[in-house]
Amino acid sequence: MLKHLLPLGTRDEFGRRARTKQHLIAVIQAHFKQRGLAPIATPLLENEAVFDPYQMGNYQLYRLFGNDGRTLVLRPDMTLPVARFISATNVPLPQKFGYVGDIFRVSRQLSGSYNQITQAGVELVGYASLKAEFECLTIANQLSSELIADAVEIELGDAQFAQRVVASLTGDEGEQQAILTALFDKQVPRYTKLIAKYRAQPLYDFLKAWPRLFGRPECIFKELAAALLPETVQPSLKRLQTVVAWMQQTMPEQVISVDLSSQAPQKYYTGLTFRGYSQAGAGYLFSGGRYDKLLTNFQAEAEPAVGMGLNVDLLTTLATDQQTAYAEQLIYFEPEQWSQAEAYLAKQPHAILSLADDLAGARIEAQCLNAQLIDLTGGMTND
Repeated sequence: MLKHLLPLGTRDEFGRRARTKQHLIAVIQAHFKQRGLAPIATPLLENEAVFDPYQMGNYQLYRLFGNDGRTLVLRPDMTLPVARFISATNVPLPQKFGYVGDIFRVSRQLSGSYNQITQAGVELVGYASLKAEFECLTIANQLSSELIADAVEIELGDAQFAQRVVASLTGDEGEQQAILTALFDKQVPRYTKLIAKYRAQPLYDFLKAWPRLFGRPECIFKELAAALLPETVQPSLKRLQTVVAWMQQTMPEQVISVDLSSQAPQKYYTGLTFRGYSQAGAGYLFSGGRYDKLLTNFQAEAEPAVGMGLNVDLLTTLATDQQTAYAEQLIYFEPEQWSQAEAYLAKQPHAILSLADDLAGARIEAQCLNAQLIDLTGGMTND
C-alpha cells in the first residue's frame, strides 16, 4: 500500500537503496566466507544483564518484560551477545566468527542517528597474537575498497593509553575520570583547569598538548618520543608503531592516522583500537579493537579476542550516492536464454536481470530504474 502513497522518484530511491544494501550484505558475507569466518547469529532479545557491565554509549536500550518477570532488551550491540553465546555453549577456541544483524538503540532526540542499524562484524576469539588485529585491518581495508569508491582513512588508538597516563598523575579515581571526560569531550577550558595542579610535573608539557594528539603517525610518534611518558604506556606505543609499520608495508595506499586523545569505541576494549571513516560520510564506517577480558563477564577465565563492526547502513548510503556516477543496466531475455543472461551478468558488475513477462514490461522497469535496457532477444537498446 505504501508504494501508492509515495512519489515515483521516492519509490525508485527506496528500491535502489534496498537493492544496494542487499548487494553489500551479499558481498560482505562472501568475503567473510572467503576469509574462513564461521557465520554466527544471536537472539534479537537478550537479558538486560548481558549489558549491565557496560554503559552502552549515548543512547538508551529498548526494554521489554519477559513472562518470568526478567527485563529483556532488543540487542544494542553484537559483540556482547556473541561473547555470551561462546561462553554458554562451550565452543572450543580459537574460533573466527562473522555475522550480519540488526541492533537497536534509542538515540538522543535530534541526534541524527537511526534507532535501528544493520551491522556486520568479525569476532576472532582465542587469538592473543597481533595477527588477529592484522586480520581485522585487512578485512576492513579490502571491504572498504570493494564497497565504496571514496578513500577510507583508518584511525588507530589504544584503549589503555589514556587511563595509564592519568593513573600516573593521581590515585584519585574521581579526578582521573574528570580529566578523561574533559579530554575525550574536548572540553579544553575545563581540561586546562584540571591539569593546572600538575604544572610542576615533568609530564605537564605533554598534558597541555594532549587534546591535539591526533594526526599522521610520523608526527604523533615524534611528539611522543619527546614526551616524558610513564613506563606503563610504552607497551601501547610499541604496539601502535608495530601496527603502523605493518600497515604501511602491506597496504601502502591506505591512509592512516593515530588518535590518542579520544575514547575507545566501547568500554570493553583493552588494547589496540581502530576506526574507519570516509570524508563523504558522517560517522564511522567501521570500528573495532582488542577486548581480552570481555568473556570474564560470563565465565571465570578470560580469553583473548579482537572484534570489528561495520555500519552497513552508512556504507549503503555512500554506495547508493555513488551509483549516480554510472548507469545501471537491466537485462531482458527469454527463459531459454537464461544461461546467456547469466554470462552477461557475470561480466557487468552494475547489471541486474529483468524478470518482466515481455519487452514492454522491461522497458517500463528500465525507465523506473533509470537504467539502460539490454535486450538479449533482439539487440541492445538505450531506452
